[in-house]
Amino acid sequence: MTDELVPDFDINKSVSMLFATPLVIHDWPNSEQFNQDFEKVVRNSEENDKEGYGTRSNAGGWQSPGNLITWKDPVIEIFRQRIEKLVSNLLQEVARDTGNNRSFSLLIDAWANINRKGDYNVVHTHPNCMYSGVYYVNQGDPEKTIPYSGLLEILDPREAANYVQIRHSVFDAREFVENIPGRMLLWPSWLKHWVHPYQGEGERISVAFNVNVIEKNEKV
Repeated sequence: MTDELVPDFDINKSVSMLFATPLVIHDWPNSEQFNQDFEKVVRNSEENDKEGYGTRSNAGGWQSPGNLITWKDPVIEIFRQRIEKLVSNLLQEVARDTGNNRSFSLLIDAWANINRKGDYNVVHTHPNCMYSGVYYVNQGDPEKTIPYSGLLEILDPREAANYVQIRHSVFDAREFVENIPGRMLLWPSWLKHWVHPYQGEGERISVAFNVNVIEKNEKV
């Protein structure tokens, strides 16, 4: 009798993840030579422009101006195509079907980052765009005895999320992402994040980007 009144069921058919926040983590294959070439482009830019953009979210380190996507180099063209592929695939997943074929154009800006020992990025968001992301070129040689060295930490935007008492669940209010070379991340630009101080030898090299999305043939 109990089994009839309290039967097993598939929870996936009953759950709706309201206000979900997409985080895309994609490891691009065949990136070893590409990353080496990309690193040369970034280092040449720093060599020719020691001041770079100055200080934005970075505490120390070097950032290029935000026009990297316009640099004339084959590496940059491949980088642009990777961003477009990633964003387009996500849009096809999250855009609701209206019964019409939907297409989008993307406006991209990007900048390179070089963090050396002790450099980090404070908690910040990326205003005036739809998606933001980062591509990892070189993770450097982080000190293994120091936790979180150079790691990206993404914070739960819901103020009460840290009230949840179950540890290591989908409700965790913090998410750490390994900065593996060839890895590209994408998230909504309003999502707060920061980069822990890099502790180790060498340099941590990444390229951040913002994307605005414009739907083609959209009626205003």
